[in-house]
Amino acid sequence: MSLEHASDRLFLLFAATASAAEGSGGNPGYGPLENDQDVPGALFVNPNSNSYARGRLFSDRAFTIKWTTVYRFPHDVTAGAIARYQDGQPFSRIVVVSGPYQGVEGIQAYPNGGSRFTFTGTLDLRVQKGFRFDRGRVDAFLDAYNLFTRNNEVEEYVVSGSLFRTPTAIQPPASVHVGVRVSF
Repeated sequence: MSLEHASDRLFLLFAATASAAEGSGGNPGYGPLENDQDVPGALFVNPNSNSYARGRLFSDRAFTIKWTTVYRFPHDVTAGAIARYQDGQPFSRIVVVSGPYQGVEGIQAYPNGGSRFTFTGTLDLRVQKGFRFDRGRVDAFLDAYNLFTRNNEVEEYVVSGSLFRTPTAIQPPASVHVGVRVSF
C-alpha cells in the first residue's frame, strides 16, 4: 500500500507492506547463504538439513512501513525526513548434535520464522540550504541518521545453550554528517 502527495512545497510518501516469503532454505541457518531458496546447499544431499527446512526465508520481514516527507521553505531551504520500520529477520534455534557417523552438525529446532530478531526502526533527517551563483550552485547540508538510536539487535546468537538470543550485532548509532555540494 502506498499513498503520495506532492505540491510545490510539500512532498509526502507513506508506504507499508505485509508479506510472507516461505520456502526451503539451501542450508540450515538464517543468513543469506543459508536461508535462501536459490542457494545450492545441503538441503538435497544431507538428510539432517531437511529438519524444519521449510519456513520464512531470509528476505522475509513480514511488515514494513516507510514515511518520507520533504518541505521546501522560502530562501532555498529544504528539510526532509525518512522514518522506517521493519520486522526482524526470521530465524530458527540451532541445536548442535554429534553422532558416530556424521560428526558435529547444526540442526534447526523449528522452522525459520518461529522466532524473529527485534524489529528495526530509524529516523533520518536532512536540512539543506542552497546558494545560486552565475555559473553554478552550492548546497550546504546537515544529515542526521538513526536520530533516535534504538540500539535494537539486528542479529543474535542462535545456537541452543546459555548464550541463546544474546545480541551479536546492533543497529548503528546515531550519526551526523555535514557536507557541501558544488554544481556547475
